[in-house]
Amino acid sequence: MKIPLLLKRLRGDEKVKKALLKTSIREIRNSPARFLSILGIIFLGTAFFVGIGATGPDMVTSGDDYYDSQHLADATVMSTLGLSNSDLDLIKEDSQVAKAEPEYSLDLNLSDKNQVLRFLGYKRDQKLNQYHVVKGRLPENSGEIALDDLADYNKDYRIGDKFTIAVDDDKKQQLKKREFKVVGFVNSPEYIENIKRGNTNVGSGTIDYFAVINETDLNLSAYSRILVQFKDTKAQAAYSNSYEATAAKGIKSLRAKLANRPQLRLQEVKEEAQTQLKKVQNEITNGEKSLDNGEAKLKEAQEKIKEAKDTLATQKTTGEIEAENKKNALAQQEEELKQAEIKYNQEVDALTKAQTEVAAQRKEATTPVNTDTEEKIQQTEEKITNGNTLQQHFEDLMIDEDELGTLISEQKATLLQLAEKFDDNALVETVKNWNEEDTTSEEVAAALKDLTRRISDLKTQLDQLKTSETTSNFDFSEIVAKERSLATTQIQLDQTKQTLEEKAAELQAAKEKLAEESEKAAAALKKAETEIAANEQEYKTQLAAFQEETSANMPKLLDAELQLKNEQKRLADLKPAEYIFSDRDDNPGYTEYKQNADRITSLATVFPLIFYLIAALVSLTTMTRMVEEKRGEIGTFKALGYRNHEIALKFFIYALLAGVIGSLLGLFVGFKLFPSIIIEAYGQLYNLPSFVTPWYLNYTIIGIVVGLICTVGVAMLTVRFDLIAPPATLLRPKAPKAGKRVWLENIKPLWRRLNFNQKVTLRNLFRYKLRMLMTVIGIAGCTAMIVTGFGLRDSITDIIPLQFEKLWHYQAVVSFSDEDKTAQTRYEEEVQKLNRYKDSMPIAMETLTLSGHDKTPQDVSIYVPKNPKSLEKFVLLNNRQSKREYSLQNSGAVINEKLAQLFDVKIGDTINLKDNDKQSYPVKVTGIAENYTGHFAYLSPSYYQQVFHQAPSYNAAFLLFKKYLSTSQEKDVAEKLMENPGIINVTFLSDSLHALDDTTQALTIVVWVLIISAGLLAFIVLYNLNNINISERIRELSTIKVLGFYDNELTMYIYRENIILTILGIGAGLILGKIEHDFVLKTVELDMVMFSPTIQPLSYLYASLITIFFTIIVGIFVYIKLKNVDMIEALKSNE
Repeated sequence: MKIPLLLKRLRGDEKVKKALLKTSIREIRNSPARFLSILGIIFLGTAFFVGIGATGPDMVTSGDDYYDSQHLADATVMSTLGLSNSDLDLIKEDSQVAKAEPEYSLDLNLSDKNQVLRFLGYKRDQKLNQYHVVKGRLPENSGEIALDDLADYNKDYRIGDKFTIAVDDDKKQQLKKREFKVVGFVNSPEYIENIKRGNTNVGSGTIDYFAVINETDLNLSAYSRILVQFKDTKAQAAYSNSYEATAAKGIKSLRAKLANRPQLRLQEVKEEAQTQLKKVQNEITNGEKSLDNGEAKLKEAQEKIKEAKDTLATQKTTGEIEAENKKNALAQQEEELKQAEIKYNQEVDALTKAQTEVAAQRKEATTPVNTDTEEKIQQTEEKITNGNTLQQHFEDLMIDEDELGTLISEQKATLLQLAEKFDDNALVETVKNWNEEDTTSEEVAAALKDLTRRISDLKTQLDQLKTSETTSNFDFSEIVAKERSLATTQIQLDQTKQTLEEKAAELQAAKEKLAEESEKAAAALKKAETEIAANEQEYKTQLAAFQEETSANMPKLLDAELQLKNEQKRLADLKPAEYIFSDRDDNPGYTEYKQNADRITSLATVFPLIFYLIAALVSLTTMTRMVEEKRGEIGTFKALGYRNHEIALKFFIYALLAGVIGSLLGLFVGFKLFPSIIIEAYGQLYNLPSFVTPWYLNYTIIGIVVGLICTVGVAMLTVRFDLIAPPATLLRPKAPKAGKRVWLENIKPLWRRLNFNQKVTLRNLFRYKLRMLMTVIGIAGCTAMIVTGFGLRDSITDIIPLQFEKLWHYQAVVSFSDEDKTAQTRYEEEVQKLNRYKDSMPIAMETLTLSGHDKTPQDVSIYVPKNPKSLEKFVLLNNRQSKREYSLQNSGAVINEKLAQLFDVKIGDTINLKDNDKQSYPVKVTGIAENYTGHFAYLSPSYYQQVFHQAPSYNAAFLLFKKYLSTSQEKDVAEKLMENPGIINVTFLSDSLHALDDTTQALTIVVWVLIISAGLLAFIVLYNLNNINISERIRELSTIKVLGFYDNELTMYIYRENIILTILGIGAGLILGKIEHDFVLKTVELDMVMFSPTIQPLSYLYASLITIFFTIIVGIFVYIKLKNVDMIEALKSNE
């Protein structure tokens, strides 16, 4: 009977008796276990279907709500030369653009924290990419900063902390402040994942956190990028096809709008740079002039000091010469005066002597001859002799001036004795004053001269004495004449004496004047020396200051000049700006979030189908048993005149209530519980503030309709055959099936060895073939789902050890800006010094595209190792199934297995890879290697040159360490390598490993939800089928019990059948599980990922144990039910 026809009759028939309604409701009350089992299986199937199915859309809807609330930009425009207001104005003019906002950003490596931060400029009226405040607030004043909430999660910073940027970390002074106060922690819709913040070309090459500061605190001349929101995208859901089409259309329009900007932007940059360079040149020139002026002033001061010193020296020399000349002149005058005095004294002595002689002559002339003359002659001769001896000694003393003191010391007594005998008191005093230390040869010479004079005088006297002896009479007139002459001489001598005294006075006055002049000259000289010393000290001070200033400023000037030259060269080498247009799909976090949602949605396309299939089979079995039990009741109703549709109403209501209640409960739990659990797992990966779990009309309708089909549809289908039978047939018990031999009985050796219980068990199994089949199918289906769940876990978690341990041996990839030989040479030198370093291999990397076969175009990474023979140390290229290892040949490339599966490529086939210019390159496949993430093609250098007609450019290097590095060690290595200006990035595989590990952990939660759901389904299926089994055989079981079987024996009567069916179901389920696992993998796998197809042996064991566990739980309920069987009521049920 068709359901629409039945409903029509029910609406039109108002004569349904109350008894029929009562019995319909009473049926639910009398068989709650059956009703609840049907309700439970519909509940579980619906909950799983809508729960898993709605999780993906819930994630997408939650993400879309977050993007809309924070006004995530639809696209960004960047340029290799920055952006200007001209770019902004053109973008705003575009017909597809609703909003456009410029943004400043700056990446800095903070050496004290060993972190790389991206500073983002913020203004209060910011419309796009608005921040979600988690703690505190956004910066309101200059000097305030709001940090990435990830920094708070890692406990690196706290609100109120002082955030300091060292001068060396911002050498270009692109930040106006050096210290900021942390005022809050925020999330950005641009960074929704909790793992990555993107790459950069500073520090370690990876951004640790983003930081939000006032736009005024940034000192940047050009916009870093322009955020764009297109028209109509606000009303479109993120990730939807309509949104993707609108965004693609908008970017296409932007490309056309800015098509002429590259050359114009280059011109703008050059003009701005030239203006700045002129300012810098002027500053350099002024600085050089300042230094030159300072140097010139110092030279002038030095020359003045030198001139003053020279003048002073000249004056000093001249003064000394003049003073010496004057001294010499005075000395000469003094010597002349002395000689004059000596001459005067000699003349006085001569006069005195002459006077004495004249007086003696006068006396002698008037007196008899003196008898003592001979005695005087003798004394005089003795004096002359002693004088000559003494004279000889004096001459001996002057022979050796160096030995003068020694000789005087040795001969002083002899000399003194001879001087005393010479009878010259002056000479005696002179000799006495001689000593070893102070006596000079001049003094000896003066004494010798005086001695010689005295000897000469004694000789004259001796001659006179001898003459006087022979003269007896003198001429008196002659004596008078002599006296007169002597008087005249006396007068002359007196005049001479007066003249000498005047000259001596003049000489003394000249000496005093010379001393006064010398004193004045010395004072003037000292004053001049003091002034020169002061000037010299001032010069030294200024020189030291100049040298300090020069040492401080000269490197700056030289550096500035070098930078100026470099900047001029850079400007000359600048190429037209490259404009980069990015949409949301270029954001890895945005894309991965959708991919994870798609993975969950993919699961919803497979497992709920199995759930509903099992539910339909169990419902069919349950309703069939219910109809059989109510066979007599149906016949009674028919005999009483009830029409078929009235009788069917009872079963309709029963199934409808079970289906509707189960479906509604399933919808409620499914829409709320399953998404909450799964999204909570993914919440560790993403920082969305909240998730929404709305009800979806399509899932609601499908869930209810399928639930009703599995209950109401099956009930109507089952009761239809009994409604067409006559009442008399229905009122009689159904004839038992004719006894049959089971086919095992034909195997005599086996059958004879079976005991009674075993034979009964086997006969019962083959007697109730439908029930046996349903039980095996139910257990197999549940076991298969558990196997699939554990298999998915294995497939997902095995990626990490397989990809990152078995296949990839290297730990990092170093990327160079271009084929810079200097940078690579420096890298090769520095990498040798790294801790735990083992090996490095240059490699050429580029990305091409493979399309065709109605497949989505795939990005393929081309790897060309410089030394193919060493590749095996870094990467394992082997066939997953045969384990055959590949080496690179000059006749083809090795590609990954997933790529080959997508495009149905076999070894020996040729694939056509295309570059950005759509140029096609045919590549022959010589090997298909095991790989689980991404697509690749490994080529030898020779084969690369054959295909691309150029030599490979080795723009990267694989880096291999002896041991795995810690996170801090990886960061130190990256920072060390990034000091090389030719290196643009250092990527460690651990970053991908951690990201993949977090994703697999989240997927593991989903897998456990699947396993638990499958286990619960197994319990319901087993309980329901066992309940049907007992209901069908209640009379048989009661009879056995009446015959004296104990409770344990009665239970084992049923258990033996269940054990055999469970084993058969588990065996079939393990096989089906592998098949289902392979099918699910193909369904949920993404194009860029291949899950491991291997299910670990333990997973099969776990699946079997879980099924056995639920079988045991059901067995406990069976035991309780069998123990409480009412034997009398059961045996009279047919009567």
